[in-house]
Amino acid sequence: MIRAYRLLIVAVLFVACGGKPTARPNLLLITLDTTRADHLGAYGYARAKTPNLDRLAASGVLFERAVTAAPLTLPAHASLLTGRYPFRHGVRNNGSFTLAETTPTLATAFHAAGYRTAAFVSAFVLDRRYGLARGFDVYDDRLDLERGAADTVKAAGDWLVAAAGDPRPFFIWIHLYDPHDPYEPPPPFKAAFADSPYDGEIAFADQQIGELLGRLHATGRDGSLLVAVAGDHGESLGEHGEATHGLFVYEGAIRIPMTIGGAGLPRGQRVAALVRGVDLAPTLLDIAALPPLAGIDGRSLLALVRGTGAGPQDAYSETYFPQLYMNWAPLRSLQDARWKFIDAPSPELYDVRNDAGERANRAADDPARTATFRRAVVAAAGGAERPAATARVDRETAEKLAALGYIGAAVAPADQADEAARPDPKAMIDVFNQLRDANTALQHRRFAAAAHAARDVLARDHDNAFATMILARADLEEGRYREAAAGYLRYATLVPASADAHHWRAIALSRLGAVDQAIAEEDAAIGLDASDADAHELRGGLLASRGRTDAALADLRAAAALAPDRAAVHVGLARVLLDTGKLADAAAEIGRALALQPTNLDAIAAQASLLAAQGQPDAARRAFERVLAARPDADDVRLDYAAVLEQLGNRAAARAEFERLAAGRETPDAVRREARRRLR
Repeated sequence: MIRAYRLLIVAVLFVACGGKPTARPNLLLITLDTTRADHLGAYGYARAKTPNLDRLAASGVLFERAVTAAPLTLPAHASLLTGRYPFRHGVRNNGSFTLAETTPTLATAFHAAGYRTAAFVSAFVLDRRYGLARGFDVYDDRLDLERGAADTVKAAGDWLVAAAGDPRPFFIWIHLYDPHDPYEPPPPFKAAFADSPYDGEIAFADQQIGELLGRLHATGRDGSLLVAVAGDHGESLGEHGEATHGLFVYEGAIRIPMTIGGAGLPRGQRVAALVRGVDLAPTLLDIAALPPLAGIDGRSLLALVRGTGAGPQDAYSETYFPQLYMNWAPLRSLQDARWKFIDAPSPELYDVRNDAGERANRAADDPARTATFRRAVVAAAGGAERPAATARVDRETAEKLAALGYIGAAVAPADQADEAARPDPKAMIDVFNQLRDANTALQHRRFAAAAHAARDVLARDHDNAFATMILARADLEEGRYREAAAGYLRYATLVPASADAHHWRAIALSRLGAVDQAIAEEDAAIGLDASDADAHELRGGLLASRGRTDAALADLRAAAALAPDRAAVHVGLARVLLDTGKLADAAAEIGRALALQPTNLDAIAAQASLLAAQGQPDAARRAFERVLAARPDADDVRLDYAAVLEQLGNRAAARAEFERLAAGRETPDAVRREARRRLR
């Protein structure tokens, strides 16, 4: 069975890489997130278990020194798909930028040429909202945070099977996210790579690539197949103090694997010359005999591969993550065949031919070369001014990015420092690592550890907005509401554009009973972001508690319109409608909530209250008992249940419930007061 499987893969590669090309080859593009070139077998890594990637490399052209434009998923993919550097396509970071609709991409070019186009991505950072879906007939981003390679490959394979009868050529892009932190390979790779789970994630991705190639071969559409594999960026793995990626532009984070095979390309060729991720798109279009994209920075590598021309003379990389999320200095690098320059407050120059680990900074020893590189960076990319974000980072986006490990993802702090005054990221790496620890602790609900790490950061970097936010959130979760309110006030000062700061402060104030102050904070939040459903929802509830039902209903209806798929919003609206006697409207909202979540206990409790108001006390009793069986500490529900028992004439049982609420230590004050009133 194993031998048959291997023969199948060999057959795919033979047809893809050894036959005569047609004018319109099928194209399979595989992008490997967070994958270092030097952790693949084809690049000489002895521990690698990457047989499928290695066979693809051996059956085509492998580029030994390929460099990404950015060590971040979204900007790097934007460069791979457009052939442009980030300063040209405008996507400078994850989450807060969108590719402009006017920017041509590989997908728009192949679609215009009559190709069927499909993309299957594996992480939220490549959600269609960020502009990469244009030109794709299918853009499959059906995921919450991320999905494993097996799920992505199955979806892509299903598309290939369904489209097998279509005679048109196809362009399919598959993005695999598995090697991204945290490294949690599935069995059997977890055990096989117990001491190196990062390599286990890569091995699992490789296995799934084999599955994909097998399904493709089974469709019979792998003739004249062009297969391109590229990393989006690497992973530092502790080099220079960086555990993952995004903060630095050292080689561990920006050197990527890149191979192309099929459509008449040479087999087993290795190219040692410097190449770039931005060269991939023009090369693939050149192989397919299609016109180049307009306004690109990359160039076709076909002449280099065939020995009839040279490759690029230099490669540019950047990370604006430090500036946009930390208010530290951005980093930009430029390298040629031998030298690499990093533009930073303390500039760096490395002889990467003889110092691959970038250990000996030669900037002070060679000021003339350093100045020349600096002028070249400025001439190409301009100064290091703060780029303007082109996508709104809402609360959901910020939380998802933070859950994926992209710390500082709430909203960039106010930019008050000039370029020279911003801290150098390499001088702040210990602070950054503490922030990662704080974020990890917060995501795992270890609030005491998160608060401790955040305080350590603030002792070193007093105005660090992300640490301020983490500490405030930890205080809120642990019931220190005054401290949380003060922390979010400071966060609002550091990040004036953050609606989150005001919304979370409103939550803290509401738990302190400061309802009017909480309403004022939600006023501020909605003033900054009128589409904030959470702020409308909370303000509506607070206004209702003050008896301002018309204003409350307006807010709650706005929240339901903004978040129609959230059952809790419909329940909150239904509750106020019930209190105002609008029973038909309340029934409609409860129906919407139950349609979304049939077992939602809050919706069932609201339905019980509706039944009581409609004169169906026995049906209401049964519904209340269902809720209390699952949630016996729901004192507000128990109060309504006691009232229904009283309505049914079971006064002894009702009195017992009222007494329980009146004496309960944890009973909310409003519920306790009402229970005592009913006992008089």
